[in-house]
Amino acid sequence: MHKFNFNPYDALKSIVGVTSAYLGKDFLKVVCDELKILFNAQIVLITEAIDYNPTTKVKILYSTDPNSSSDFLLEGTPCKLVYEDNIIQITKGVNISFEQAKNSSFKSFYGIPIHNKENSCIGHIAIFSNKERTIPKEVEDIAIIFARRIETEYERIILEKENKKIMNKLYELTIEDSLTKIYNRRFFTKKCAEVDTQVKRNLTQATIISLDIDDFKGINDNFGHSQGDLVLKEVAKILKESTRKDIDFVSRIGGEEFGIICLNSDINTSIKCAERIMKKTNDFFCNSKFLVTFSIGIVAFDKKSNSWEDTYALADKKMYESKNNGKNKITY
Repeated sequence: MHKFNFNPYDALKSIVGVTSAYLGKDFLKVVCDELKILFNAQIVLITEAIDYNPTTKVKILYSTDPNSSSDFLLEGTPCKLVYEDNIIQITKGVNISFEQAKNSSFKSFYGIPIHNKENSCIGHIAIFSNKERTIPKEVEDIAIIFARRIETEYERIILEKENKKIMNKLYELTIEDSLTKIYNRRFFTKKCAEVDTQVKRNLTQATIISLDIDDFKGINDNFGHSQGDLVLKEVAKILKESTRKDIDFVSRIGGEEFGIICLNSDINTSIKCAERIMKKTNDFFCNSKFLVTFSIGIVAFDKKSNSWEDTYALADKKMYESKNNGKNKITY
């Protein structure tokens, strides 16, 4: 049976020195690589439980074997024993005793549970070897130390993910119109500035479509603001359905005024988009108590313009030309 010949103090000092500079996925990789060397193992992997009470399936957070699957069922593996919250040492016969290991050359297995703050088993370190061997106590102590370090890093990763979700949500709130759930004026101005820069660098061509609902005040006055809000929500849906995701950016500028930034678009492409919007709007509201039409202005970003504000002001001017010339029109 294979014996370990090493100085545990030097081994621990070496592993700590190697792993101390890493965080997140990089930390898990380095820990696995170092444990593989320390245990003279074929595969070392770190898992996270997918389900609980009992755990039947796990996700692999990192494996030294690049061909490992992303997840696996515990049934028929020695890993299942670890999820009973025990340190498991199997000195021989892994490929004889466990169904999922029968096609492998694994002889021995060493598994260490990973816990959360409530001391529940949420993952484990699995170490497989092609050799029959007994793990001495000093090696076990080092493995447990690294299980504790993984627990600390795992908590940090979770906290970082939660903080990122919160920050993303807060960011979404700053760029989303609360009523219509499309982008707001803040996003529109930021995106206009970005696109203007890209156009001036010859990276893209783009247009602004300025839209204003005709006679919207009459809807509010005759049917109430709640009905007016309903019209705005439906109009926002029509605008999103009529435009290209992640290429055309629909915003509510304020009140009944909307703006669309169209990337990779010329005037003709944007005219077709505007016509599509007008048709969908007419089709949707044709049998309702509301008469909903748009006055629309379209202008292309120009690399010779002084600023995006000039481009938007011109699109707005074209929109008012549509309104002054009888409404329900496109001016470009």
